[in-house]
Amino acid sequence: MEIKDEDEYCSQCMHGISQEALRTLMTLYQPLVGSDAVLVYLTLAAEAESTHGRDSFQRIFALTGIPAATFAKACAKLEEYMLLRTYKKEDESHSSYIFLLNLPLSAKDFSTNGFYISRYQKIMGQGQTEVSLTKAMGGTVSLQGYKDVTHAIKNLKTEDYDRTIAYAEVKPQYVFSSEDAAINFDYERFLAKCTALVFPIELRSQDNMALIGRLATVYGLSPERMIILTKECVHLSTMEFDSEKLKIKAARAESDAVTGNDPYEISPVSFLQSKQNGVPVSYTDKKLVERLSTEMHFSNTVINIMLEYILKVSQNRLSPKFVDMVAGEWARDGIATKEQALLETKKQLKMVSRNRAHVKIEMPEYMKKQKAEGIKEDPQASQEQIEQLKEMQKKIKERNKYGKG
Repeated sequence: MEIKDEDEYCSQCMHGISQEALRTLMTLYQPLVGSDAVLVYLTLAAEAESTHGRDSFQRIFALTGIPAATFAKACAKLEEYMLLRTYKKEDESHSSYIFLLNLPLSAKDFSTNGFYISRYQKIMGQGQTEVSLTKAMGGTVSLQGYKDVTHAIKNLKTEDYDRTIAYAEVKPQYVFSSEDAAINFDYERFLAKCTALVFPIELRSQDNMALIGRLATVYGLSPERMIILTKECVHLSTMEFDSEKLKIKAARAESDAVTGNDPYEISPVSFLQSKQNGVPVSYTDKKLVERLSTEMHFSNTVINIMLEYILKVSQNRLSPKFVDMVAGEWARDGIATKEQALLETKKQLKMVSRNRAHVKIEMPEYMKKQKAEGIKEDPQASQEQIEQLKEMQKKIKERNKYGKG
């Protein structure tokens, strides 16, 4: 395409460029088409908003700061990746061009295009490809552990807040509430290190991510350990995530050592292990504790206080029926904080001790009779009987001795 300064052009972009399209263009397309092509694309998109009509190419050359030959190469790159369609009409004195801009593919469609992704990996490398796809397709950032320090706006004018603006609320792919006390997991570290090839973006649903956080919380597993376990539960061929397999693997995994000032804040499995003198917790007990977190949604602190109470009143035994009964009572009573759990434990222990104080154990009839009549003492052996017993023991030893000989 040979372009002269006196030639004219106009551009058209049917849908405008959204924030997502801009992110995909800069992150995924730019390494393929080059910076000059991106500059031309954005400039043509900006010019498409104008109703001025046609302009000479002198204008766009001045705006972009690139010569005609470079502009032509940039357009060819955009056409190669389906971002631009070019129409030309020739007159006697000059030529007129119409540039129709196509929107970039979504990040998901880009990642499934074998031609595009293979070229991208060749340019950027495997590691940076995974980073780009994760950033382009990732969900919202976790706010867990952060405090809202936004400055409040004061002294607003009436006309500023009387205006009503219609907007469409966009639901993020997954959001984790910072107030969910049952989950204590570093999602930021998990998402930063877990690539899209290990755990595909389409499998990172709200339920799957919440399950990962809960299992890590109850078993005391680090984000790095959860990445390894999650990878083993992903079937890339069918694009499925086996949540039941993850539960089994998390229960069998060894807890990561975590120290803290409050013993009630450690993982329930580590807490239970400390209660049994460091002996590893059985798989059955682990699954019992897991249910308190994943199904009953109790926090680590409440679970640990509950376990301590149950062990005290049941002679260090964890009966599934008794655990379910106590958990159901606490859930119905709305016990959700450490203070509430400690108060409930104190109240229940008082009731148990009061009930035990009123319990009277009756002696069997034969013991009552012996107590009333008195127990007769056995007569002592005489010296002669003692000597006879010693003689018998001596003969037995000699017989055994000769028998061995």
